[in-house]
Amino acid sequence: PLAAGGARGACRPRRAAARAAAPRRAVAAGCIVSVRRSLAFALADRTAGTVMSLVTMAVVSRVLGPAEVGLFVVAITVVLLVETVRDFGVAACIIQAPAPSPALVRTTFTVMLLLSALLGGGIWALAPAIAGFYGDARLAGMIRIATTAFAFAPFGTPLLALLRRELRFGAVARISVTVAFAGALASVGLVLAGFGAQSLVWASVLASFATALGAVVTRPEPWVFRPCLAEWRRVLAFGAWSSVVTLLGLACELFPRLILGRLLGFAAVGLFTRAVSLSQMPEKLVLSAVQPVVLPALAREAGDRERLADAYLLGLSLTCALHWPALLCLAVLAGPVVELLLGPQWAGVVPLVRVVALASLTLFPGYMAFPVLVALGRVRDMARASLLTLPLSMALMALAARWGLMAVAASLFLTGPLQVGVTLLLIRRQLPFAWAALGGLLLRGGVVAACAAALPLAVMLLAPAGAAAGPVALGLALIGAALGWLAGLRLTDHPLGAEIGTAMARLRAVVRAPGRAR
Repeated sequence: PLAAGGARGACRPRRAAARAAAPRRAVAAGCIVSVRRSLAFALADRTAGTVMSLVTMAVVSRVLGPAEVGLFVVAITVVLLVETVRDFGVAACIIQAPAPSPALVRTTFTVMLLLSALLGGGIWALAPAIAGFYGDARLAGMIRIATTAFAFAPFGTPLLALLRRELRFGAVARISVTVAFAGALASVGLVLAGFGAQSLVWASVLASFATALGAVVTRPEPWVFRPCLAEWRRVLAFGAWSSVVTLLGLACELFPRLILGRLLGFAAVGLFTRAVSLSQMPEKLVLSAVQPVVLPALAREAGDRERLADAYLLGLSLTCALHWPALLCLAVLAGPVVELLLGPQWAGVVPLVRVVALASLTLFPGYMAFPVLVALGRVRDMARASLLTLPLSMALMALAARWGLMAVAASLFLTGPLQVGVTLLLIRRQLPFAWAALGGLLLRGGVVAACAAALPLAVMLLAPAGAAAGPVALGLALIGAALGWLAGLRLTDHPLGAEIGTAMARLRAVVRAPGRAR
Protein backbone atom coordinates (compact mmCIF):
# COMPACT_ATOMS: atom_id res chain seq x y z
CA PRO A 1 0.00 0.00 0.00
CA LEU A 2 2.78 2.41 0.82
CA ALA A 3 4.48 1.65 -2.48
CA ALA A 4 1.21 2.02 -4.33
CA GLY A 5 0.49 5.24 -2.50
CA GLY A 6 3.99 6.48 -3.28
CA ALA A 7 3.53 5.65 -6.93
CA ARG A 8 0.21 7.43 -7.01
CA GLY A 9 1.80 10.40 -5.24
CA ALA A 10 4.65 10.45 -7.73
CA CYS A 11 2.18 10.34 -10.60
CA ARG A 12 0.26 13.33 -9.34
CA PRO A 13 2.95 15.90 -10.24
CA ARG A 14 3.34 14.30 -13.67
CA ARG A 15 -0.41 14.40 -14.25
CA ALA A 16 -0.50 18.00 -13.03
CA ALA A 17 2.40 18.87 -15.32
CA ALA A 18 0.64 17.15 -18.21
CA ARG A 19 -2.55 19.09 -17.50
CA ALA A 20 -0.55 22.33 -17.34
CA ALA A 21 1.30 21.52 -20.55
CA ALA A 22 -1.87 20.64 -22.48
CA PRO A 23 -3.04 24.27 -22.87
CA ARG A 24 0.45 25.26 -24.01
CA ARG A 25 0.46 22.50 -26.63
CA ALA A 26 -3.00 23.55 -27.76
CA VAL A 27 -1.85 27.18 -28.06
CA ALA A 28 1.26 26.10 -29.98
CA ALA A 29 -0.80 23.93 -32.33
CA GLY A 30 -3.24 26.78 -32.84
CA CYS A 31 -0.34 29.12 -33.58
CA ILE A 32 1.04 26.70 -36.21
CA VAL A 33 -2.37 26.42 -37.86
CA SER A 34 -2.76 30.19 -37.77
CA VAL A 35 0.67 30.73 -39.35
CA ARG A 36 -0.03 28.16 -42.05
CA ARG A 37 -3.37 29.78 -42.84
CA SER A 38 -1.76 33.21 -42.93
CA LEU A 39 1.03 31.93 -45.16
CA ALA A 40 -1.55 30.41 -47.54
CA PHE A 41 -3.34 33.76 -47.80
CA ALA A 42 -0.05 35.61 -48.27
CA LEU A 43 1.03 33.20 -51.00
CA ALA A 44 -2.32 33.59 -52.76
CA ASP A 45 -1.90 37.36 -52.50
CA ARG A 46 1.59 37.31 -53.98
CA THR A 47 0.63 34.83 -56.68
CA ALA A 48 -2.21 37.02 -57.89
CA GLY A 49 -0.02 40.12 -57.72
CA THR A 50 2.83 38.43 -59.58
CA VAL A 51 0.54 37.17 -62.33
CA MET A 52 -0.90 40.65 -62.83
CA SER A 53 2.61 42.14 -62.81
CA LEU A 54 3.69 39.70 -65.50
CA VAL A 55 0.67 40.49 -67.65
CA THR A 56 1.27 44.23 -67.20
CA MET A 57 4.96 43.83 -68.02
CA ALA A 58 4.16 41.82 -71.14
CA VAL A 59 1.74 44.45 -72.46
CA VAL A 60 3.73 47.54 -71.46
CA SER A 61 7.03 46.16 -72.81
CA ARG A 62 5.48 45.74 -76.26
CA VAL A 63 4.34 49.38 -76.34
CA LEU A 64 7.13 51.21 -74.48
CA GLY A 65 10.77 50.79 -75.39
CA PRO A 66 13.74 50.48 -72.99
CA ALA A 67 14.34 54.26 -72.95
CA GLU A 68 10.77 55.10 -71.87
CA VAL A 69 10.76 52.36 -69.25
CA GLY A 70 14.12 53.63 -68.01
CA LEU A 71 12.75 57.17 -67.69
CA PHE A 72 9.91 55.92 -65.50
CA VAL A 73 12.30 53.77 -63.45
CA VAL A 74 14.60 56.69 -62.61
CA ALA A 75 11.64 58.87 -61.60
CA ILE A 76 10.07 56.24 -59.38
CA THR A 77 13.44 55.26 -57.89
CA VAL A 78 14.00 58.79 -56.60
CA VAL A 79 10.55 58.74 -54.98
CA LEU A 80 11.01 55.24 -53.52
CA LEU A 81 14.19 56.25 -51.71
CA VAL A 82 12.38 59.19 -50.12
CA GLU A 83 9.38 56.98 -49.28
CA THR A 84 11.65 54.67 -47.30
CA VAL A 85 12.53 57.51 -44.94
CA ARG A 86 8.89 58.59 -44.87
CA ASP A 87 7.67 55.14 -43.79
CA PHE A 88 10.12 55.24 -40.86
CA GLY A 89 9.71 51.57 -39.91
CA VAL A 90 6.14 52.23 -38.77
CA ALA A 91 4.77 48.81 -39.73
CA ALA A 92 7.56 46.84 -38.04
CA CYS A 93 7.34 49.08 -34.95
CA ILE A 94 3.66 48.20 -34.50
CA ILE A 95 4.11 44.49 -35.29
CA GLN A 96 7.02 43.87 -32.92
CA ALA A 97 5.50 45.78 -29.98
CA PRO A 98 4.36 43.35 -27.23
CA ALA A 99 1.07 45.21 -26.93
CA PRO A 100 0.78 48.31 -29.13
CA SER A 101 -1.16 50.97 -27.25
CA PRO A 102 -3.55 53.38 -28.97
CA ALA A 103 -1.05 56.14 -28.24
CA LEU A 104 1.71 54.23 -30.08
CA VAL A 105 -0.48 53.61 -33.14
CA ARG A 106 -1.64 57.24 -33.23
CA THR A 107 1.96 58.41 -32.87
CA THR A 108 3.07 56.32 -35.85
CA PHE A 109 0.29 57.89 -37.95
CA THR A 110 1.28 61.39 -36.86
CA VAL A 111 4.98 60.83 -37.53
CA MET A 112 4.22 59.45 -41.00
CA LEU A 113 1.90 62.38 -41.75
CA LEU A 114 4.51 64.96 -40.75
CA LEU A 115 7.28 63.22 -42.69
CA SER A 116 5.02 62.88 -45.75
CA ALA A 117 4.39 66.62 -45.79
CA LEU A 118 8.04 67.52 -45.19
CA LEU A 119 9.68 65.05 -47.56
CA GLY A 120 6.97 65.29 -50.21
CA GLY A 121 7.37 69.07 -50.34
CA GLY A 122 11.13 68.75 -50.51
CA ILE A 123 11.18 66.29 -53.42
CA TRP A 124 8.56 68.38 -55.24
CA ALA A 125 10.82 71.43 -54.99
CA LEU A 126 13.95 69.50 -56.05
CA ALA A 127 12.33 67.80 -59.06
CA PRO A 128 13.64 70.32 -61.66
CA ALA A 129 17.18 70.01 -60.30
CA ILE A 130 17.04 66.21 -60.50
CA ALA A 131 15.74 66.44 -64.07
CA GLY A 132 18.61 68.78 -64.92
CA PHE A 133 21.13 66.29 -63.50
CA TYR A 134 19.85 63.64 -65.93
CA GLY A 135 19.35 66.09 -68.79
CA ASP A 136 15.65 65.34 -69.41
CA ALA A 137 12.96 67.86 -68.46
CA ARG A 138 10.23 65.20 -68.55
CA LEU A 139 11.65 63.73 -65.36
CA ALA A 140 10.53 66.68 -63.22
CA GLY A 141 6.84 66.28 -64.05
CA MET A 142 6.94 62.52 -63.46
CA ILE A 143 8.61 62.94 -60.06
CA ARG A 144 6.01 65.49 -59.01
CA ILE A 145 3.16 63.23 -60.07
CA ALA A 146 4.65 60.36 -58.07
CA THR A 147 4.96 62.46 -54.90
CA THR A 148 1.18 62.93 -54.74
CA ALA A 149 1.04 59.36 -53.41
CA PHE A 150 2.66 60.63 -50.19
CA ALA A 151 -0.73 61.99 -49.12
CA PHE A 152 -2.30 58.52 -48.87
CA ALA A 153 0.27 56.27 -47.18
CA PRO A 154 -0.13 57.58 -43.58
CA PHE A 155 -3.78 56.51 -43.62
CA GLY A 156 -3.12 52.95 -44.77
CA THR A 157 0.20 51.81 -43.29
CA PRO A 158 -0.73 51.73 -39.55
CA LEU A 159 -3.99 49.89 -40.25
CA LEU A 160 -2.27 47.31 -42.46
CA ALA A 161 0.34 46.78 -39.74
CA LEU A 162 -2.41 46.05 -37.22
CA LEU A 163 -3.99 43.54 -39.60
CA ARG A 164 -0.64 41.79 -40.12
CA ARG A 165 0.07 41.76 -36.39
CA GLU A 166 -3.22 39.94 -35.85
CA LEU A 167 -2.33 37.52 -38.70
CA ARG A 168 -5.40 38.64 -40.63
CA PHE A 169 -3.71 37.94 -43.93
CA GLY A 170 -6.99 37.07 -45.62
CA ALA A 171 -8.05 40.71 -45.30
CA VAL A 172 -4.58 41.90 -46.35
CA ALA A 173 -4.71 39.60 -49.38
CA ARG A 174 -8.07 41.00 -50.49
CA ILE A 175 -6.71 44.54 -50.31
CA SER A 176 -3.48 43.67 -52.13
CA VAL A 177 -5.18 41.74 -54.93
CA THR A 178 -7.67 44.58 -55.48
CA VAL A 179 -4.85 47.12 -55.55
CA ALA A 180 -2.78 44.99 -57.94
CA PHE A 181 -5.75 44.60 -60.28
CA ALA A 182 -6.50 48.34 -60.22
CA GLY A 183 -2.85 49.22 -60.84
CA ALA A 184 -2.50 46.73 -63.69
CA LEU A 185 -5.72 47.96 -65.31
CA ALA A 186 -4.62 51.60 -65.02
CA SER A 187 -1.12 50.87 -66.39
CA VAL A 188 -2.33 48.93 -69.41
CA GLY A 189 -5.23 51.29 -70.13
CA LEU A 190 -3.16 54.47 -69.98
CA VAL A 191 -0.28 52.96 -71.97
CA LEU A 192 -2.63 51.80 -74.73
CA ALA A 193 -4.27 55.24 -74.68
CA GLY A 194 -0.91 56.80 -75.55
CA PHE A 195 0.16 58.43 -72.27
CA GLY A 196 3.64 56.90 -72.50
CA ALA A 197 5.87 56.57 -69.45
CA GLN A 198 3.56 58.80 -67.37
CA SER A 199 1.01 55.98 -67.45
CA LEU A 200 3.10 53.94 -65.02
CA VAL A 201 3.49 56.89 -62.64
CA TRP A 202 -0.25 57.59 -62.51
CA ALA A 203 -0.88 53.88 -61.95
CA SER A 204 1.46 53.90 -58.93
CA VAL A 205 -0.43 56.88 -57.46
CA LEU A 206 -3.74 55.06 -57.97
CA ALA A 207 -2.32 51.99 -56.24
CA SER A 208 -1.32 54.07 -53.18
CA PHE A 209 -4.79 55.58 -52.97
CA ALA A 210 -6.47 52.17 -53.36
CA THR A 211 -4.26 50.67 -50.62
CA ALA A 212 -5.19 53.39 -48.12
CA LEU A 213 -8.88 53.17 -49.04
CA GLY A 214 -8.89 49.38 -48.70
CA ALA A 215 -7.23 49.54 -45.27
CA VAL A 216 -9.71 52.14 -44.00
CA VAL A 217 -12.71 50.17 -45.29
CA THR A 218 -11.41 46.84 -43.95
CA ARG A 219 -10.52 48.15 -40.51
CA PRO A 220 -12.33 51.45 -39.85
CA GLU A 221 -10.53 52.86 -36.83
CA PRO A 222 -11.06 56.66 -36.80
CA TRP A 223 -9.17 57.05 -33.52
CA VAL A 224 -5.93 56.11 -35.33
CA PHE A 225 -6.05 59.39 -37.24
CA ARG A 226 -6.16 61.65 -34.19
CA PRO A 227 -2.78 63.39 -34.01
CA CYS A 228 -0.62 62.29 -31.08
CA LEU A 229 3.09 62.41 -30.23
CA ALA A 230 2.98 60.76 -26.80
CA GLU A 231 5.16 57.82 -27.91
CA TRP A 232 7.49 59.78 -30.19
CA ARG A 233 10.64 58.66 -28.35
CA ARG A 234 9.77 55.00 -28.81
CA VAL A 235 8.86 55.45 -32.46
CA LEU A 236 11.97 57.52 -33.09
CA ALA A 237 14.28 54.99 -31.40
CA PHE A 238 12.94 52.09 -33.44
CA GLY A 239 12.21 53.96 -36.67
CA ALA A 240 15.62 55.59 -36.95
CA TRP A 241 17.53 52.29 -37.03
CA SER A 242 14.86 50.48 -39.02
CA SER A 243 14.93 53.26 -41.62
CA VAL A 244 18.71 53.05 -41.87
CA VAL A 245 18.49 49.30 -42.61
CA THR A 246 15.67 49.67 -45.13
CA LEU A 247 17.09 52.76 -46.79
CA LEU A 248 20.55 51.31 -47.25
CA GLY A 249 19.17 48.01 -48.54
CA LEU A 250 16.88 49.77 -51.00
CA ALA A 251 19.61 52.22 -52.00
CA CYS A 252 21.94 49.33 -52.80
CA GLU A 253 19.21 47.67 -54.87
CA LEU A 254 18.20 50.85 -56.70
CA PHE A 255 21.63 52.48 -56.98
CA PRO A 256 22.51 50.80 -60.33
CA ARG A 257 19.42 52.41 -61.89
CA LEU A 258 20.52 55.88 -60.86
CA ILE A 259 24.17 55.49 -61.86
CA LEU A 260 23.31 53.79 -65.17
CA GLY A 261 20.85 56.55 -66.02
CA ARG A 262 23.60 59.09 -65.56
CA LEU A 263 26.45 57.20 -67.30
CA LEU A 264 24.76 55.04 -69.96
CA GLY A 265 21.33 56.59 -70.52
CA PHE A 266 17.72 55.60 -69.84
CA ALA A 267 17.76 52.67 -72.31
CA ALA A 268 20.45 50.95 -70.21
CA VAL A 269 18.32 51.55 -67.09
CA GLY A 270 15.33 49.95 -68.81
CA LEU A 271 17.30 46.84 -69.82
CA PHE A 272 18.92 46.36 -66.41
CA THR A 273 15.65 46.95 -64.55
CA ARG A 274 13.80 44.38 -66.63
CA ALA A 275 16.57 41.84 -65.97
CA VAL A 276 16.36 42.47 -62.21
CA SER A 277 12.55 42.40 -62.26
CA LEU A 278 12.48 38.99 -63.95
CA SER A 279 15.12 37.65 -61.54
CA GLN A 280 13.08 38.89 -58.58
CA MET A 281 9.86 37.19 -59.66
CA PRO A 282 10.54 34.06 -57.54
CA GLU A 283 11.28 36.29 -54.56
CA LYS A 284 8.13 38.34 -55.06
CA LEU A 285 6.02 35.25 -55.59
CA VAL A 286 7.13 33.28 -52.53
CA LEU A 287 9.68 34.93 -50.25
CA SER A 288 7.99 38.32 -49.99
CA ALA A 289 4.85 36.44 -48.92
CA VAL A 290 6.78 34.60 -46.21
CA GLN A 291 8.39 37.62 -44.52
CA PRO A 292 5.21 39.44 -43.38
CA VAL A 293 3.95 36.19 -41.83
CA VAL A 294 7.31 35.23 -40.31
CA LEU A 295 7.82 38.53 -38.46
CA PRO A 296 4.82 38.32 -36.07
CA ALA A 297 5.28 34.55 -35.73
CA LEU A 298 8.96 34.84 -34.77
CA ALA A 299 8.19 37.70 -32.38
CA ARG A 300 6.23 35.18 -30.30
CA GLU A 301 9.25 32.85 -30.07
CA ALA A 302 11.82 35.52 -29.23
CA GLY A 303 12.10 34.38 -25.61
CA ASP A 304 13.53 30.95 -26.53
CA ARG A 305 16.76 31.38 -28.52
CA GLU A 306 17.17 27.66 -29.22
CA ARG A 307 13.68 27.31 -30.70
CA LEU A 308 14.20 30.52 -32.64
CA ALA A 309 17.47 29.16 -34.05
CA ASP A 310 15.69 26.00 -35.19
CA ALA A 311 12.96 28.11 -36.80
CA TYR A 312 15.60 30.24 -38.53
CA LEU A 313 17.40 27.21 -40.00
CA LEU A 314 14.08 25.72 -41.11
CA GLY A 315 13.23 29.03 -42.77
CA LEU A 316 16.57 29.04 -44.61
CA SER A 317 16.01 25.44 -45.71
CA LEU A 318 12.57 26.27 -47.12
CA THR A 319 13.98 29.41 -48.78
CA CYS A 320 16.67 27.42 -50.58
CA ALA A 321 14.21 24.74 -51.69
CA LEU A 322 11.87 27.35 -53.16
CA HIS A 323 14.16 30.13 -54.37
CA TRP A 324 17.19 28.30 -55.75
CA PRO A 325 15.30 26.00 -58.16
CA ALA A 326 13.34 28.97 -59.54
CA LEU A 327 16.50 31.04 -60.08
CA LEU A 328 18.43 28.19 -61.67
CA CYS A 329 15.55 27.39 -64.03
CA LEU A 330 15.21 31.07 -64.91
CA ALA A 331 18.90 31.23 -65.84
CA VAL A 332 18.44 28.18 -68.09
CA LEU A 333 15.19 29.44 -69.67
CA ALA A 334 16.10 33.14 -69.92
CA GLY A 335 15.75 33.21 -73.74
CA PRO A 336 12.19 31.86 -74.06
CA VAL A 337 11.02 33.68 -70.92
CA VAL A 338 12.17 37.07 -72.25
CA GLU A 339 10.70 36.35 -75.68
CA LEU A 340 7.34 35.43 -74.14
CA LEU A 341 7.07 38.21 -71.55
CA LEU A 342 8.86 41.17 -73.14
CA GLY A 343 9.00 40.62 -76.88
CA PRO A 344 11.85 40.75 -79.42
CA GLN A 345 12.82 44.39 -78.76
CA TRP A 346 14.13 43.29 -75.33
CA ALA A 347 16.52 40.56 -76.58
CA GLY A 348 19.43 42.41 -74.94
CA VAL A 349 17.98 41.48 -71.54
CA VAL A 350 18.65 37.73 -71.94
CA PRO A 351 22.36 37.61 -70.91
CA LEU A 352 21.67 40.06 -68.09
CA VAL A 353 18.89 37.82 -66.73
CA ARG A 354 21.22 34.82 -66.67
CA VAL A 355 23.92 36.66 -64.75
CA VAL A 356 21.57 38.38 -62.27
CA ALA A 357 19.63 35.16 -61.58
CA LEU A 358 22.80 33.17 -60.83
CA ALA A 359 24.22 35.97 -58.68
CA SER A 360 20.95 36.07 -56.69
CA LEU A 361 21.56 32.51 -55.47
CA THR A 362 23.84 33.94 -52.79
CA LEU A 363 21.18 36.18 -51.25
CA PHE A 364 19.14 33.49 -49.48
CA PRO A 365 19.95 34.47 -45.82
CA GLY A 366 18.82 38.06 -46.34
CA TYR A 367 15.11 37.24 -46.49
CA MET A 368 15.07 35.87 -42.92
CA ALA A 369 17.59 38.27 -41.39
CA PHE A 370 15.34 41.28 -40.81
CA PRO A 371 12.41 39.36 -39.22
CA VAL A 372 14.75 37.47 -36.87
CA LEU A 373 16.66 40.53 -35.70
CA VAL A 374 13.46 42.57 -35.27
CA ALA A 375 11.96 39.72 -33.22
CA LEU A 376 15.09 39.76 -31.02
CA GLY A 377 15.04 43.53 -30.68
CA ARG A 378 18.43 43.76 -32.45
CA VAL A 379 17.47 45.88 -35.45
CA ARG A 380 20.31 48.25 -34.51
CA ASP A 381 22.80 45.46 -35.26
CA MET A 382 21.29 45.09 -38.71
CA ALA A 383 21.71 48.81 -39.27
CA ARG A 384 25.37 48.65 -38.32
CA ALA A 385 26.00 45.73 -40.64
CA SER A 386 24.25 47.60 -43.44
CA LEU A 387 26.40 50.67 -42.82
CA LEU A 388 29.45 48.45 -43.19
CA THR A 389 28.56 46.43 -46.28
CA LEU A 390 26.14 48.38 -48.43
CA PRO A 391 28.24 51.51 -49.11
CA LEU A 392 31.08 49.22 -50.21
CA SER A 393 28.65 47.30 -52.43
CA MET A 394 27.45 50.53 -54.04
CA ALA A 395 31.03 51.63 -54.65
CA LEU A 396 31.77 48.34 -56.43
CA MET A 397 28.68 48.79 -58.63
CA ALA A 398 29.64 52.37 -59.48
CA LEU A 399 33.11 51.20 -60.48
CA ALA A 400 31.66 48.38 -62.59
CA ALA A 401 29.25 50.75 -64.38
CA ARG A 402 32.21 52.25 -66.25
CA TRP A 403 32.53 48.95 -68.16
CA GLY A 404 28.84 48.61 -69.07
CA LEU A 405 25.73 46.69 -68.13
CA MET A 406 27.26 43.22 -67.96
CA ALA A 407 29.95 44.44 -65.60
CA VAL A 408 27.30 45.86 -63.24
CA ALA A 409 25.43 42.54 -63.34
CA ALA A 410 28.66 40.61 -62.70
CA SER A 411 29.48 42.83 -59.70
CA LEU A 412 26.54 41.17 -57.92
CA PHE A 413 28.74 38.06 -57.54
CA LEU A 414 30.92 40.17 -55.22
CA THR A 415 28.36 42.29 -53.41
CA GLY A 416 25.99 39.39 -52.62
CA PRO A 417 28.50 37.18 -50.74
CA LEU A 418 29.85 40.25 -48.91
CA GLN A 419 26.42 41.12 -47.53
CA VAL A 420 25.50 37.50 -46.82
CA GLY A 421 28.71 36.75 -44.92
CA VAL A 422 28.29 39.69 -42.56
CA THR A 423 24.59 38.88 -42.08
CA LEU A 424 25.26 35.27 -41.11
CA LEU A 425 27.97 36.25 -38.64
CA LEU A 426 25.63 38.83 -37.12
CA ILE A 427 22.74 36.40 -36.67
CA ARG A 428 24.96 33.63 -35.31
CA ARG A 429 26.01 35.96 -32.50
CA GLN A 430 22.37 35.97 -31.37
CA LEU A 431 21.21 32.44 -32.30
CA PRO A 432 23.19 29.27 -31.43
CA PHE A 433 23.10 27.42 -34.74
CA ALA A 434 25.91 25.17 -36.00
CA TRP A 435 27.78 25.82 -39.24
CA ALA A 436 27.48 22.10 -40.03
CA ALA A 437 23.69 22.35 -39.84
CA LEU A 438 23.77 25.32 -42.21
CA GLY A 439 26.05 23.45 -44.61
CA GLY A 440 23.74 20.44 -44.58
CA LEU A 441 20.66 22.44 -45.50
CA LEU A 442 22.58 24.26 -48.25
CA LEU A 443 23.70 20.93 -49.73
CA ARG A 444 20.12 19.65 -49.63
CA GLY A 445 18.82 22.84 -51.28
CA GLY A 446 21.50 22.60 -53.97
CA VAL A 447 20.46 19.03 -54.83
CA VAL A 448 16.80 20.09 -55.09
CA ALA A 449 17.74 23.01 -57.36
CA ALA A 450 19.91 20.79 -59.59
CA CYS A 451 17.10 18.26 -59.95
CA ALA A 452 14.65 21.03 -60.90
CA ALA A 453 16.97 22.48 -63.56
CA ALA A 454 18.13 19.20 -65.13
CA LEU A 455 15.20 18.59 -67.49
CA PRO A 456 14.83 22.26 -68.57
CA LEU A 457 18.54 22.27 -69.43
CA ALA A 458 18.11 19.09 -71.47
CA VAL A 459 15.12 20.57 -73.33
CA MET A 460 17.03 23.75 -74.20
CA LEU A 461 20.10 21.79 -75.37
CA LEU A 462 18.14 19.29 -77.46
CA ALA A 463 15.55 21.66 -78.97
CA PRO A 464 16.21 22.78 -82.58
CA ALA A 465 17.65 26.28 -82.90
CA GLY A 466 14.38 27.78 -84.12
CA ALA A 467 12.33 26.09 -81.41
CA ALA A 468 14.56 26.90 -78.44
CA ALA A 469 12.63 30.07 -77.74
CA GLY A 470 9.21 28.66 -78.62
CA PRO A 471 6.27 28.21 -76.26
CA VAL A 472 6.22 24.41 -76.76
CA ALA A 473 9.82 24.03 -75.60
CA LEU A 474 9.16 26.40 -72.70
CA GLY A 475 6.07 24.44 -71.66
CA LEU A 476 7.94 21.13 -71.72
CA ALA A 477 10.80 22.67 -69.75
CA LEU A 478 8.45 24.01 -67.06
CA ILE A 479 6.74 20.63 -66.68
CA GLY A 480 10.15 19.01 -66.40
CA ALA A 481 11.20 21.57 -63.81
CA ALA A 482 8.14 20.81 -61.63
CA LEU A 483 8.70 17.05 -61.86
CA GLY A 484 12.41 17.41 -61.14
CA TRP A 485 11.70 19.68 -58.17
CA LEU A 486 9.28 17.18 -56.62
CA ALA A 487 11.79 14.38 -57.25
CA GLY A 488 14.52 16.44 -55.58
CA LEU A 489 12.35 17.03 -52.50
CA ARG A 490 11.68 13.31 -52.27
CA LEU A 491 15.31 12.35 -52.90
CA THR A 492 16.61 14.63 -50.12
CA ASP A 493 13.68 13.99 -47.75
CA HIS A 494 13.27 17.76 -47.55
CA PRO A 495 10.91 19.25 -44.91
CA LEU A 496 9.08 21.10 -47.67
CA GLY A 497 8.02 17.75 -49.10
CA ALA A 498 6.25 16.93 -45.83
CA GLU A 499 4.50 20.31 -45.87
CA ILE A 500 3.33 19.71 -49.45
CA GLY A 501 2.07 16.27 -48.43
CA THR A 502 0.12 17.77 -45.53
CA ALA A 503 -1.41 20.41 -47.79
CA MET A 504 -2.42 17.81 -50.39
CA ALA A 505 -3.97 15.60 -47.71
CA ARG A 506 -6.05 18.51 -46.46
CA LEU A 507 -7.07 19.39 -50.00
CA ARG A 508 -8.21 15.79 -50.60
CA ALA A 509 -10.17 15.88 -47.34
CA VAL A 510 -11.90 19.09 -48.40
CA VAL A 511 -12.76 17.61 -51.81
CA ARG A 512 -14.15 14.43 -50.26
CA ALA A 513 -16.08 16.21 -47.50
CA PRO A 514 -19.14 17.14 -49.64
CA GLY A 515 -19.45 13.52 -50.77
CA ARG A 516 -19.39 12.23 -47.19
CA ALA A 517 -21.92 14.88 -46.20
CA ARG A 518 -24.31 13.57 -48.84
